[in-house]
Amino acid sequence: MSGKYDSIVYEYFEKAQGSIVLISEDPLFKKMLSSTIFKIIGTKRDCLFAVETLQAGLKKIQELTKRSLECIVFIERMVGGVTSTDTLLTLKRLLPDLKIIVLVGETKRENIAFFYEIGVSNVISKPASMNNIIEKMAFTVKPQGKLSELMSIGKRCLAAGKYMEAMQVAKKVLQLKPESPAGLMLQGDIHIAQNELQKALDCFHQAHESSKIYLEPIKKLVDAYRGVDENEMLKYMKKLDRLSPLNAYRKTEIGKIHVKRDEMELAESYFDQAIETVTKEAMGMISSVAESISEAVDTNPGMAEKYLVKVLEAKGKTLGKDDIALFNKLGIALRGQGKWKEAIENYANALRISPEDEGLFYNMGMAYYDGGDKRMAVKCFDDALRINPDFYKASEAVSMNLGTLYAEVRDYERALPCFESAFKLNPKNGQARRKVAALKDAVG
Repeated sequence: MSGKYDSIVYEYFEKAQGSIVLISEDPLFKKMLSSTIFKIIGTKRDCLFAVETLQAGLKKIQELTKRSLECIVFIERMVGGVTSTDTLLTLKRLLPDLKIIVLVGETKRENIAFFYEIGVSNVISKPASMNNIIEKMAFTVKPQGKLSELMSIGKRCLAAGKYMEAMQVAKKVLQLKPESPAGLMLQGDIHIAQNELQKALDCFHQAHESSKIYLEPIKKLVDAYRGVDENEMLKYMKKLDRLSPLNAYRKTEIGKIHVKRDEMELAESYFDQAIETVTKEAMGMISSVAESISEAVDTNPGMAEKYLVKVLEAKGKTLGKDDIALFNKLGIALRGQGKWKEAIENYANALRISPEDEGLFYNMGMAYYDGGDKRMAVKCFDDALRINPDFYKASEAVSMNLGTLYAEVRDYERALPCFESAFKLNPKNGQARRKVAALKDAVG
């Protein structure tokens, strides 16, 4: 065991008697997390509690909390085909100090912003390495640096009602780092606790000015202006909405304010956005379940086709470039049934969304090749190479497929580098070796 992050995590398990509650249906991540804790960190304690449902996870968290035991919750963004957002909001409301790490399969900025806004400690994008898991756990257990240490002390003093001591800590933070948003917000919170609203607002405004895209000072301003100045509250709510646009509850609240002001067009706009946000979330749930089913039956192309079509139909108008993998999977399922015409139509639909995707052109070319239309297959391969001349070089199979087609239509100059690529990727590929030798003679 080496490194300061390993030591921090080891101390969390061995000295602080900390635990992990993992809420996930992913056996690979469970195995990775277990290996990280017991083999890399080296703890001997029975400290990993892995469950597959939200209900079982909440029960375990409640049990540990009642025993005053520390725990870090690892939770998937989707559990059992249901988004865990409501569970996260409930946990942070009931246990505001609970340390939570959300596991996601994507890293869209809006998603990350929303998770941090509702109070999660960290986000891990899967697949994750052991080093990544250890580092995220270390930062969750013990935020690094002198400033973070002081902030923890200051918050404890504030919670205990020791306002003078808390203010001294805030001043130390600002001496170490002038205009520190964290230090300014601590000062603001102390002023709020002492009913000094204007002083608190001054601190929150300074914190916002020193870091315009940091969400926390804006949230503080919204709360401080609530019931005091509706115009200012609304202004900062809209700033939050621009930085973290996936919060449907906030969009609804903004809409309600506009209704109260009889600004019905603005209200309708925000209500529509709120509905669209939760609809996307619901579509994501449908999509996640159907995609999971399609993966489970990928050896049965007919059944895989059925559920992939359901995913694409569910997404409807919300389909975007992030969904291209679904089109590719559906194309493979269709080709597996000999439905090459349907596969071509599927790829054409995908190309309307992402017209410069070399993978789609390649897969469409393979569908044309299945149907015996070598001329159109060559055209698709040419389009793929136009977009990315090197795209085949990472895959032996793709290199062989391109080389085979170009050789069949006697375009030897294009076929040769493809077979050379396949042979380079796998020197045991006898067919590629023979093709390279023959084509070198043919090209001269």
